[in-house]
Amino acid sequence: MFLQSIHNYRAIAIIAIVMSHSYIYGFDDTAGYFSVIKNILTGGTALFVFISGYMFHHIFYKRYQYKKFMKGKFERIIVPYLILTSLAIPLVYVIKSGFFAADADYYRVVFFSPDDSAFATTIKYYLTGRMLTAYWYIPFAILLFLVSPIHFKFIELSRRTQMIIIALFSVISIFLHRSYENINPIQMLIYFTPFYLAGIYISIYREEINKNCGIKSLSLLLVAITLAFIQYIQGHEGSYSKSVLEYAGIDIMFIQKMFLSIGLYFLLENFIFKTKLTDLISDTSFAIFFIHPWVLTTIKRLPFLDHPESTNIPYYLVTCFVVIALSVLIAVALNKLLTGKVKSRYIIGY
Repeated sequence: MFLQSIHNYRAIAIIAIVMSHSYIYGFDDTAGYFSVIKNILTGGTALFVFISGYMFHHIFYKRYQYKKFMKGKFERIIVPYLILTSLAIPLVYVIKSGFFAADADYYRVVFFSPDDSAFATTIKYYLTGRMLTAYWYIPFAILLFLVSPIHFKFIELSRRTQMIIIALFSVISIFLHRSYENINPIQMLIYFTPFYLAGIYISIYREEINKNCGIKSLSLLLVAITLAFIQYIQGHEGSYSKSVLEYAGIDIMFIQKMFLSIGLYFLLENFIFKTKLTDLISDTSFAIFFIHPWVLTTIKRLPFLDHPESTNIPYYLVTCFVVIALSVLIAVALNKLLTGKVKSRYIIGY
């Protein structure tokens, strides 16, 4: 069954992700309430993972077959990742950027090493997705899909057991934090699992949970905003990251994003709307994810653009609009141009 609310949620999630990757274009050096807004926008991946969990139960559970499930993910996500990564890595090598650069920053990045050969660096790029913004998500997502039989079993557990598991994994994530530079897919899998399970849980008990959506959304979103403000007061901006065995306190961002993801769900269930623009962004969300890093890196290197060093909200918002618009246009164009045996979903997931 098609859910307009979840369709709208996907559009909002990908917009948040693009906006969080565009900070250097006028929203990087911020203070005050702008920092609170950045804490809300940053970490939009949690929203995407929440939706994925929700849809795993809503769409795949009743007809779940591991091979068929993985085949679909392979075609729409893994193949585009391999193709686009195979284009990106040679470019990074040619321009001597990233970990191919002579002055590469290896600080706290335990996986990459200055002693790595070009071949070793290439393999590590495939394994981590660190050659382009946001591509770290795919190695993590592959692991998430590979353990889908565990998620299937989770659905069949008692409600009480499900709640205990979500709570225990949440505690682990709060102290685990994200990996530095999102470099460790296994750490990211553990960290984001509670969002995926929470999505599954809410889908299972949708009818009961959806009562009083308005009050629930207001309460949860107020808590999320309050936590974002607390982060600002503590002098923290953005996600918390560390190595696996390092202790660095409580990850307030995780708690904030859990309240935000569920609060946003209730808000969109309470105010269901339909627009052509929202539907288009949602339909092309996977493609936007794959394409927007290419658009951003192109904009960064345009010689005729002088990017602001201080806060410039109009410039930032225009940049975000341009990045999303170009990503959608490229996705639609490729979808129209590529037909027959070569389909656009094998390249951009759409």
